[in-house]
Amino acid sequence: MNNMNNIPSEAVSQNTTGEQTLDSIKQTAVQNVKSIENLVNSGALTQEQGQNLMNYVTQKAFEMYTSAQNPEPVGNVLANMPEFFNKDGRTDVFDYLKNSNVDFDEDEISKISSLVEKLENSAVERYLRELEHEKTLNSENETAKQKLRANAQNAFANGAENLVFTREQIGKMSGAEFAKHERAIMDQLRKGLIK
Repeated sequence: MNNMNNIPSEAVSQNTTGEQTLDSIKQTAVQNVKSIENLVNSGALTQEQGQNLMNYVTQKAFEMYTSAQNPEPVGNVLANMPEFFNKDGRTDVFDYLKNSNVDFDEDEISKISSLVEKLENSAVERYLRELEHEKTLNSENETAKQKLRANAQNAFANGAENLVFTREQIGKMSGAEFAKHERAIMDQLRKGLIK
């Protein structure tokens, strides 16, 4: 197991320096693969350990290679737009983009930020429409309530005029009451309603 020290540090490094050229990344990967083969052949590593380490090294080499091809990773592009993503709700989008396995270029980030703005604007517009609709309903309800109250008060006040009098009721009325209802009483007499 002392032969593990023979593996170059780049084989297990998780950080990409960004200074390595594509050729040096390829050369490092080839050297690492040869070192792993030597360790497996010498018996320092089992076949399974060697395969696992080989997978890890090739994956890291691939990540370094693609990083070198795309020099501006998502974090750098997103760092140029901190004011946009530094608002409530947008931080979740920022975290999602930063933690995704996809490298977005500036154009794609711009499209995503435009989409986020459209979603926010449509949500605000929908809220304002619902609020306006609710205000309209409340206003209409209040108007209807006022009409009902007015009609109820008028019906109570005009209730005596709508009442059909009997001869007995008329006989018990005082002069003032008869004078108050005289018009309705005479109208009812002409129509033949008083019995």
